[in-house]
Order: sequence, then structure tokens, then C-alpha cells
Amino acid sequence: MSLILPFWFKQRQCKAELLPDTNMLEVSGPNLPKAYLTVSPTDTLCWRAGLRATADGPDVATAEASSPTAKAAWEAAFELYRVHLIV
Repeated sequence: MSLILPFWFKQRQCKAELLPDTNMLEVSGPNLPKAYLTVSPTDTLCWRAGLRATADGPDVATAEASSPTAKAAWEAAFELYRVHLIV
């Protein structure tokens, strides 16, 4: 599945890079700290999104996707990034 970056992400000139052998994106932008977005399936057939300050650190914020797809989880992860680091 190819990841579709949110419109506001491109407007802010942010960059996203998939870390090798993980389900994690390293995201950064002008005047913004580097952060890491993750998604993972849960036991209830949904997806969980997480925001981390370091790649191997704990989640700073989490959200459960509103629909049971990986795409929805990535959308939730980008929303966590927007709410916690951009606003």
C-alpha cells in the first residue's frame, strides 16, 4: 500500500521517510522537531496509531483508527503529529 500524505503535510514542507524493516515513519519539517509515527494492528481487528519522540522510545500519544484499515491508522498518526507538534 502506498502512503498518501495529507495536504497540510505537504504545505508545511514536511518530509516522511519509512524506516527500514519497521512500520514506522520518521517525519520532520522546517522549525519542527523530528518525530516518529507508527501503526500496528490490535487484538480487536482495529489499528492503533502512535506518535514517538524517538524511534525506540515510548509513545507520546496514541489513537485508535476510526475504521479497521491501515490507511485510517496512518491518517490518525498524521493527525497526532499535527495536533501535538504543529499547532
